[in-house]
Amino acid sequence: MRNKLAWVGTVITTIYLLGFTWFIFGRLPQLQTMELNSVGDFLAGAFGPIAFFWLILGFMQQGTELRVSADALRMQADELKASVEQQTALVAAQQRSLENHERSLEPLLQMKFTQNHQHEGDYYSGFSLANIGSYCEGVNVVLSIDGVDQYPITLESLYSGVERHFMLHDISEDSRKLIVEVNYVKVSGRMNHQSFELYTYHDEDGPGVSVRKVPMQDEEVITP
Repeated sequence: MRNKLAWVGTVITTIYLLGFTWFIFGRLPQLQTMELNSVGDFLAGAFGPIAFFWLILGFMQQGTELRVSADALRMQADELKASVEQQTALVAAQQRSLENHERSLEPLLQMKFTQNHQHEGDYYSGFSLANIGSYCEGVNVVLSIDGVDQYPITLESLYSGVERHFMLHDISEDSRKLIVEVNYVKVSGRMNHQSFELYTYHDEDGPGVSVRKVPMQDEEVITP
């Protein structure tokens, strides 16, 4: 566009100057006898149109360059937006990958009631805690009775396929809400927990406890 405007301006200016030269060629004696201020007015009037013409061409060229610059900026903005969207998708994919990896490190705990015990007039219920998932350590069991946590019971680390046993004191009353929370530290160093609900019952064999695992929600991980 710039070359085209320059070419048009040059051609028109050349034609104008040729016409102007032809127009004043026979009037040179008159110019020689004119006063200087009159000559200046004459030249200003003669070259004013061509100056105004080049001014218009300059505005046209500037407008064209501004449009080109605006289009380039718009393209850069679109590319930047696409790059941000790609980076966002990449970060989301990496986050999902990290979450899936973290879930793969989760131990799969199974808790079972074994049998009741009596010792010096106190009644205890025995349980086994098995792990069929990834290794975890720092294991402790907390019994919550009607929302009140009891002192934790510390267990040894749970390797995959390992089973630990522990006892809970006096949980035979049917009216109480019993929840066992197993806290642990995964191999990633993050803490989590799994919960189990306990339901006491009585049958012909005596009192017993049924265990139901509470489905895990999105874990609240804590880096110790």
